[in-house]
Amino acid sequence: MTAPPRAPDPIGVTLRRHTRRRPWLPALALALAALVPAPGADADEAVTEVTVVMTEYAFTPSDIALTVGERARLVLVNRGKHLHEFATPYLTDLEVTVDADGTVVEALGIGEVEVPPGRRVTLLFTPESAGTFPVVCPSREPVSHYAEGMRGTLTVGEAAP
Repeated sequence: MTAPPRAPDPIGVTLRRHTRRRPWLPALALALAALVPAPGADADEAVTEVTVVMTEYAFTPSDIALTVGERARLVLVNRGKHLHEFATPYLTDLEVTVDADGTVVEALGIGEVEVPPGRRVTLLFTPESAGTFPVVCPSREPVSHYAEGMRGTLTVGEAAP
């Protein structure tokens, strides 16, 4: 007996967490997202917005600078022909709000975000610790994006006193 065909992903974006596998969590998160109003920064809260364009095979900009305690909005835009991923260990322990074409999901830690060609995904979070962290595209279709040079850094600096 063969398994029935899988339904397509309703928003075309996959979030992955590298620590533990919970196959039921994405479905639960999407179901709950319909019940939760879209969160946003207060009008007077400072937000640093960085748009990261993904192409074959680069992030532009490749180096992202943020500040501890200052709300950050990363807008990931795939202008390439292939699916690209944005992966950094920095986001694995933070609360991150993910907006993919109007579907909003709040997640406690994400390891990577897949962004299909022509799509955009927004990540909203508050950096909690300083340091420099790698950003990579681990996709291997049609070749290793990382080996082709699709990598960068996320540098989080201390807030000015």
